[in-house]
Amino acid sequence: MTNIFDIVVILSTICMLAACETVSYRGYKVYTVHPLTRAQLDILKRMNDGEGMDFWSTPRLGSNSSVMVSPNAADSFTMSLNLHNISHQLLNADAQQLIDQERVDQMKHFRKRQVAFHTVVRSSMLDHIWTLDEIYDYMDYLARAYPGIVRVKNYGTTYEGRPIKVITISATGEVRLFRPVVLVDGGVHAREWASHMSVLYLIYQLVERSAENSDMLANTDWVIMPVVNPDGYVYTHAQNRLWRKNRVPVNPICRGVDVNRNFPFQWSFSGGECSDGYAGPAPASEAETRALMLLMATYARATKVYLSVHSCGDLILYPYGYSYVQAPNAAELHALGERVALAVLANNGPHYRVGSASYLLYPSNGSDDFIYGSLGVQYAYTLELTCGIAGGGFIVSMPEMRKIANEAFIMFNVYGIFAGEQTVGPRHRA
Repeated sequence: MTNIFDIVVILSTICMLAACETVSYRGYKVYTVHPLTRAQLDILKRMNDGEGMDFWSTPRLGSNSSVMVSPNAADSFTMSLNLHNISHQLLNADAQQLIDQERVDQMKHFRKRQVAFHTVVRSSMLDHIWTLDEIYDYMDYLARAYPGIVRVKNYGTTYEGRPIKVITISATGEVRLFRPVVLVDGGVHAREWASHMSVLYLIYQLVERSAENSDMLANTDWVIMPVVNPDGYVYTHAQNRLWRKNRVPVNPICRGVDVNRNFPFQWSFSGGECSDGYAGPAPASEAETRALMLLMATYARATKVYLSVHSCGDLILYPYGYSYVQAPNAAELHALGERVALAVLANNGPHYRVGSASYLLYPSNGSDDFIYGSLGVQYAYTLELTCGIAGGGFIVSMPEMRKIANEAFIMFNVYGIFAGEQTVGPRHRA
């Protein structure tokens, strides 16, 4: 049994090997806010751009949202909430406590993860957060163990030299674009670990439990990039749990571009180079963006559903996000989204709200806008998975993570069967 002393030693060793200085969020407070009027919502949205405030889920009318506030901003934050009668509650007086507990839970499984992959997967798929190395090793293992349905390819290399891996899963062995495709990505934002784990769980279900999920494979092929942002994800494990962007140097003091804001469709420059939402110096400037664009273009002809998995917010979003512009097939997008939301609700899950990203959140471009607007994929969605019962945002317990991953799988199931009911047109000859 791993005791606390062992955990401290392990953590110290990891940090020394990585030459890291872990970022601390000691004294940062986590609140829930609940706006009841449009004026209150507008005030919170302005706060979202404020110094020392990090909204873990976007403020929405009549809903709870989580926000982390730095010690320096706490007084002005609560003063403003009280001034405008915005309902709020202190969830945690020290965000670092949440991170420390999460790290302790991770280390409890440190030794368990040293055994063979086939043993780990079957006994403990969702008992810890998988590192990038574990995810990639697992993908390679599946390619070796299930050559009849799995292929693994690299679609690019990050700034720090890591591969951006993709797994394809098809009952025919290889995705040849004559069957409908569901294209899924996860881990665009590094700190959204529920995204990585839910997509990993999807891969496990489709491959290791393919017999039980034959309805998802009978007529549908799957193309999955589980970690769009490998550098950022590694950084969240090694140094800064709440890091969002990639790790490219931006200026002498700041690193990172928000990959989701870097797509060329309706790209707009953001001058906040040190902000979490920095869109980059130019459209498609980032290796991660280009890798996902290449993947999208490769399979666009057969892609019937695109899903970008994020957290958190209990939202099923569709284009357009860049502006208050209605997608031509908005009614169909909404109807399918509602079908997915009802499936989750019917299995004792949360109530997911469905709508265009610009109306339910705020105007900003993203990967679903790109694949829909530039490549013509008619059913494109961003899934903002639930924030967990405790409202911890990106930091949820493993029991909560298991629930989130299972609810996400319910959504994947509906989308996968829907895609399989569509037809793929004939290839065009030059």
